[in-house]
Amino acid sequence: MSWLEPARRWWQEFTGEEETPLDGDTPAWAMSLVLHVVVLLSLALIGLPAIAPRQSSITILAPTQVVEEDVLVAPEMTVAVEEQASASSDAENLEVSTAVASVLSDDPVVTVDVAEALNAELAISPIDLPPSGAELGDYLQVGRAGTGDTGVGTAGTGGAVDRLTMEIAASLQQRATVVCWVFDQSVSLAGQRKEIAGRLDRVFDELGLSGAETKEHELLNLVFAYGQKVAPLVKEPTRETGEVVKAIESISIDESGVEMTFTAIAEAAKKAKQVRISPTKRNVMIIVFTDEVGNDQQYADQVAAFCRAQAMRVYVVGVPAPFGKREVKMKFTEFDPRYDDDVQWAVVEQGPETLHPEVVQVRSGRDADEPIDSGFGPFSLSKLCAETGGLYFCVHANRNASGRVSDGEVADMASRLRYFFDPAVMRSYRPDYQPAAKIEKMLASNRAMRSLVDAARSSQVAPMDSPTLEFPRQDDGALALLLGEAQKKAAVLQPKIDAIYGILSAGLPDCDKVTEKRWQAGYDLALGRVMAVKVRTDSYNIMLAQAKTGMRFKNPKNDTWRLVPDADISAVGSQTEKLAGQTLTLLKRVVDEHPGTPWAQMAAEELRQPLGYRWDEDFTGVNAPKMGAGGGGVNNPTDDKRRMLPPPKPKRPIKNL
Repeated sequence: MSWLEPARRWWQEFTGEEETPLDGDTPAWAMSLVLHVVVLLSLALIGLPAIAPRQSSITILAPTQVVEEDVLVAPEMTVAVEEQASASSDAENLEVSTAVASVLSDDPVVTVDVAEALNAELAISPIDLPPSGAELGDYLQVGRAGTGDTGVGTAGTGGAVDRLTMEIAASLQQRATVVCWVFDQSVSLAGQRKEIAGRLDRVFDELGLSGAETKEHELLNLVFAYGQKVAPLVKEPTRETGEVVKAIESISIDESGVEMTFTAIAEAAKKAKQVRISPTKRNVMIIVFTDEVGNDQQYADQVAAFCRAQAMRVYVVGVPAPFGKREVKMKFTEFDPRYDDDVQWAVVEQGPETLHPEVVQVRSGRDADEPIDSGFGPFSLSKLCAETGGLYFCVHANRNASGRVSDGEVADMASRLRYFFDPAVMRSYRPDYQPAAKIEKMLASNRAMRSLVDAARSSQVAPMDSPTLEFPRQDDGALALLLGEAQKKAAVLQPKIDAIYGILSAGLPDCDKVTEKRWQAGYDLALGRVMAVKVRTDSYNIMLAQAKTGMRFKNPKNDTWRLVPDADISAVGSQTEKLAGQTLTLLKRVVDEHPGTPWAQMAAEELRQPLGYRWDEDFTGVNAPKMGAGGGGVNNPTDDKRRMLPPPKPKRPIKNL
């Protein structure tokens, strides 16, 4: 190979030796090695993918928007405002997705330069930035059903307003806040509206927001009033606290008796939505003042879903629901000089506290039948507060009473509730505020719970009357006739009692599977009370039957037989006696295991009434000769004076309070 000759000569001159490394087969071997290495590398590189050019920036895109339905307003949900001729504002047309997105950003697209980011110093800011989107929902405890408190007891509206002041202050510490003040225009709430207007000046002072002061986190206000229609009184969010107070003071009385409570909350929420989504990401609180349930409860779930999606908390300053009852009497004291100022008792709808009835209505004519505090507000309003993370305030002026509240002690404009219970104790007996479908599924899974609801619903359809207990004897025939008529009434009552008892006893196999305190107390009380009425009814019938066989007065002067309750029922048979023992066991268990609750109160009242009867005799003069009507037609001088007096003032019609 001539091309190797210069290399050999260089080697010989450099080393002084004749032989070189390039002699013989060495060159050919070296060439072969080089060629094989090249071939192997080529084969190895064939399977490698092409490397993409390195990007110099990263683009973060906004999340996909999700369209949410707005509150659907039925034709009945009318609003007393002029229709807007112009198009809706941009804020109103924003998609709901901006309220529920994981991050709520002012800039839709952000481009980050990688080179600049890598060269910059990485630092963590100590500033506590306010949450946004889903984080806001977590902060407000919105979206998790049941996080609100529905049994905040207070003796007056002032206590509720003081607590609301703390809630507003806490919201302002986080960020700017819009409060929607929503007032019931009913006659019965007129005095409370004036009281609240008088307290709000002090509230705004305590918050440091009097006048037009501007804080870093400002408080904006909207005011709505409602009766048969909804009227926005402060139509645009304002910092002017004086304007808010004047608007509340100007609320007129709606005497229609119709209260569109949930329609008003929906309108407030829709208006607040316009300012909820803003660069300042304001909080929204809807505060409602009412003393009834409302005539539009069919919209309750719809309104709750909207407020929850918009991270709006709903607070209600309302009344306690009567335990297991829909209606209760309210002590109405007239304030208008045009009307008679005599006290009237108006029937108002303030309950029940549960979705389905859970209390068997047994009319016994005793204290156990009287309305008592349930510890919670009406179901629909309470559920709205619970689902949105708000509070329901059970306001009643007699809440701090230590014992039974008589009619004379019932405060003006307050419901006639005889007993009240500690909210701290009642917290363990909170009603189920789950969706109706889940409650139905729960009832279907347990026969005891299902039977309680069925029996409670049946007992409302068939009320029970007290039996006749006094039987005057004019002669044996007349007495037998009275006893027979009493047995007929008992005969009509007994099948109803037996039917309800049959419904409840069907749940006994699943009774031990019930774990919730509320359902345990409810089932035991219902079964115990129904069994007590059954024992008394059976005893009553047996005692009447015994009397028809003939009885003689121990004192010949006596002329009347009277059935008197008695604990001894041994005379009515072993089967009834055994049932009585089971009844006492159930009722005592309610008292022992659920102290300080409405169930224990009613069970104790039931235990105070004996299960059996005994015959007592008395003198009533039924056979004494009747005196004739005496007196002539003497003119009474007071009649002339009465005719000279001015006509009495009319009484206010109380059906629309």
